[in-house]
Amino acid sequence: RNINTHIDLRNEQSDPIWIGTGVKQGDPVSPILLNLPVDPLPPELEEEGDGFQHCLRSATTTAFADDLVPLSGPWEGMQKDSGTLEVFCDPTGLETGPPQ
Repeated sequence: RNINTHIDLRNEQSDPIWIGTGVKQGDPVSPILLNLPVDPLPPELEEEGDGFQHCLRSATTTAFADDLVPLSGPWEGMQKDSGTLEVFCDPTGLETGPPQ
């Protein structure tokens, strides 16, 4: 497959981001059930994370349906996001896994 996406930042676009794998969607209700406990996570990453920087803009997560991906540029930022994610997942009972 030859699929890519990009990040729109006002009048600019990032370079293409190639998508090598995807997740098959399941039951139509599953994204709603997932979003209930996950909904507070993007604002938490917005506050705590460094995000992906492009010019003077940044993005901390991408989210669509039942997929949420924290974004970070440097390795240290990814480690920080991982820590935030672990702290968030512990009381909610959520688990993270490798891309499918």
